[in-house]
Amino acid sequence: MSSKKYFDNIASSWNKMRSEYFRDEVRERILEKLDVQNKVVGDLGCGTGFISLALAKRKANIVFSIDQARNMLKELKMESIKHGYNNIYPVKSLLDDLVIFDETLDAITINMALHHVINAQKAIKEMYRVLKKGGKVVISDVYEHNGQWAKTEMFDEWLGFSNNQIYKWLDSSGFKNISIENTELKARGYSSKGEYTETDIFVATAIKGGD
Repeated sequence: MSSKKYFDNIASSWNKMRSEYFRDEVRERILEKLDVQNKVVGDLGCGTGFISLALAKRKANIVFSIDQARNMLKELKMESIKHGYNNIYPVKSLLDDLVIFDETLDAITINMALHHVINAQKAIKEMYRVLKKGGKVVISDVYEHNGQWAKTEMFDEWLGFSNNQIYKWLDSSGFKNISIENTELKARGYSSKGEYTETDIFVATAIKGGD
């Protein structure tokens, strides 16, 4: 099974699964890094809208909610209609080959999705490409861990990241003002065999410099 198929299959139950994996405080740590009012924002690996719906509520002009799993986008669409949000635009796309024009977005969020991307470094380069000059990226994900089961049961491509790894990828892509902090919030998971994995969650921010 591919990562795309896995997330298509679990879309209807993802909200409950997500809440058991990490808590809502993660969203607040992300949002405090951004002023999105009247901005064009991309939420990469949006899932069912954990971040996208909050961006819409905070009056982003447009939220491009981007995910490779069609069923995740369907769940998001239904939820946005229920809340009366007309500023969310679901987009089906790979994260390392974004179907977004160059210099389109004022800001990007990507929460707990980078570790599902085979070519994570290329995905960061794509973020740089689609951001406007002066645009900001906020990456939230997990630190390195030893939960090998996540590769087979949750289709993780990476068992988390180090600060050095994320810094190098952002820097080599052209980003400036790079900052990475440990939120001290936890991501927790259990395998089907009862194996337990817990790791800290980081938030990285960076700016696309102007010429």
